[in-house]
Amino acid sequence: MYKVMLVDDEAGVRNSIKAKVNWEAAGFTIVAEASNGEEALRKLAEGLLPDLVISDIRMPQMDGITFIKNSKELYPLLRTVLLSGYSDFEYAKAAIQLGVKDYLLKPVVRSELSELLIKIAEELAEERQMKQETQLDQLKSSQQLLVLQEQMLLQLVKSEWFSLSAVKERLQQLQLSQLALDHLVMQLVTVELRIPSGRFEDWSGRKDLLHLAFHMLGRETADKWQAVYPFHDVGYPAILHFLVLQDEPSLKNDRTNRFVRDMKHHVKQYLKCESVIGIGEPIIGLKQLKNGYASSMLSWSQSTIFEESVKVNPRALALTHAFTPEVERKLMQAIENLDMSTFKKHVGALFSVNRDTPMFAVTFLTFRIILLFNAVAKKFELGETSLQQHLWNCQMTIWNHKSREQILEQIDALAQMVMDEVRKTKFSSGQKMAEAIRMYVEENYCYDLTLASLADMFHINENYLSGLFKQNAGVTFSDYVTKLRMGKAEQLLRENELKLTDIATLVGYSSSSYFSTSFKKFYNVSPKEYREQYLASLNTNN
Repeated sequence: MYKVMLVDDEAGVRNSIKAKVNWEAAGFTIVAEASNGEEALRKLAEGLLPDLVISDIRMPQMDGITFIKNSKELYPLLRTVLLSGYSDFEYAKAAIQLGVKDYLLKPVVRSELSELLIKIAEELAEERQMKQETQLDQLKSSQQLLVLQEQMLLQLVKSEWFSLSAVKERLQQLQLSQLALDHLVMQLVTVELRIPSGRFEDWSGRKDLLHLAFHMLGRETADKWQAVYPFHDVGYPAILHFLVLQDEPSLKNDRTNRFVRDMKHHVKQYLKCESVIGIGEPIIGLKQLKNGYASSMLSWSQSTIFEESVKVNPRALALTHAFTPEVERKLMQAIENLDMSTFKKHVGALFSVNRDTPMFAVTFLTFRIILLFNAVAKKFELGETSLQQHLWNCQMTIWNHKSREQILEQIDALAQMVMDEVRKTKFSSGQKMAEAIRMYVEENYCYDLTLASLADMFHINENYLSGLFKQNAGVTFSDYVTKLRMGKAEQLLRENELKLTDIATLVGYSSSSYFSTSFKKFYNVSPKEYREQYLASLNTNN
């Protein structure tokens, strides 16, 4: 039902209009009446905003023209029908200038009122449908964006970065440019859902539904807080991670603790489960993001359902900053070059016997190294995950080691396993190496990939990489990237759910005009024309 307000200084006229037609049958209900413009404005201000106002022109205190002028300023989408007599021509002209399109002559004729209501009902229905479609488009666009944001955050904490500048550019595209600020203070939080034993003995499928509810609850909770970003690893559905931005430039801000208490309370209240929480150390800027993630995972691994999070010795945390991006780069290069002696040298510098390193810091550094191992394994396992799963299991048992020596032995053993995987891909055949590079490109085509940057990432000669890629993919590297982007763009255009600017962002173009130019060059039609032709073909077939 569409809501109507009647505004006329004569109660008899209002009653006459109400009796003229069956309002409910026409799709309307009269929700309010007013005797002049002032009273009508007061009722609008109280929160009563109808779909339609039928107002007389001549009224005491505030006439219809003044009322329409004021209401249009306050409620520009309010639709108004004017009641006028033949002698009100000058008033009617003023109303037309204010945007009033519909009017009724007094005395109101039943047939004219009925026809006008049918017309207005059709227009209101069309407006509502357009508004719903716009809201749906915005929702679909935001959902796609949120998926990409989560994927980006997971990649930042677990995988090898393409480059800092490329990361910042992609953050900008995904509306996460705030995260690229150099002095931004952040914390990582890890939350695990603990399901009581025996809860799903009758039907194991319910566990998947509970995990889904857990993810939805986590996102809803984060959404109520400003600048809290959830993400997860699909391989571990009982765990959610949150990147929490501090609202003050201070490392002593308790915003993270308040969010954690909120999340823990919601899990218990709505899911009837407990949760295990890990709060990472405060970090400053993107370069420390992996350290923050590792410390949150370490805190989580030592926490229980009975405590909020393991408290960390500040002195121990200070030592963890020895694991810099430069150290990470050197370790990764040594592993991918199969240089065990250099790798041990860099690890030895981290775990120097001359440094009084607390056991927590030793364990943290080991977490970071295993995280590095995982990134290398992902690059060279060619779709397999057995080594990555083994690394996860080792990461969860680090705390069981009682000495620095035991930990170093495990690091060496794991390094050898990762190097064996690298060797298997790098030196068994050029086809396997090309496949590793191709898989990396398919996961990262939204970045500004170049042969030079890929050659540096995989530690091979650029000319060799170019020839190897073309030989195995059948096309040049740049053509392959373009084909990937265009294929994804075509899919999104066919789904007809997103704007062209959103599609450009999703497939890695910072400029929608550049995207359109590239698409037209590839398909010989613009993205808009392609979508229109595709939809027309569907209608023809139907």
